[in-house]
Amino acid sequence: MQPPGFWTLFGFEVEPADDDGVVVRMTAPDFLMSPFGAVHGGAIAFMFDTGLAVAVARRLDPNDRVATHNLNVSFVAFSNDPVLHCHARVVSLRTSVAIVEGEIVDASGTLIAKALGTFGVRRKTSAPQD
Repeated sequence: MQPPGFWTLFGFEVEPADDDGVVVRMTAPDFLMSPFGAVHGGAIAFMFDTGLAVAVARRLDPNDRVATHNLNVSFVAFSNDPVLHCHARVVSLRTSVAIVEGEIVDASGTLIAKALGTFGVRRKTSAPQD
């Protein structure tokens, strides 16, 4: 599947990860930097929304769909580094809902934010019922 156009716009790339999670890297373009030189908090939330959804989607059939129901983001630090990594892991995957957690760190490993998301799962294929 081709990634959507916003992936290029936001500088997203999926990095190699293990079976338990996914890592999405963002190289934030200048327009995502705040007037104070830090990556805008909305861009960080957008990165979580994308990274957590990718973690769910990679565990589903390609015809299944996910949609964000709830996303809670706790910001820990500013990042003047435009290169960020979102580490996302599925905590629970049921027939119609998934719980996912993630953290974003900068290139030096400094924790920038943590998130917990709930995603609706719409299965196009038959799956065992919970």
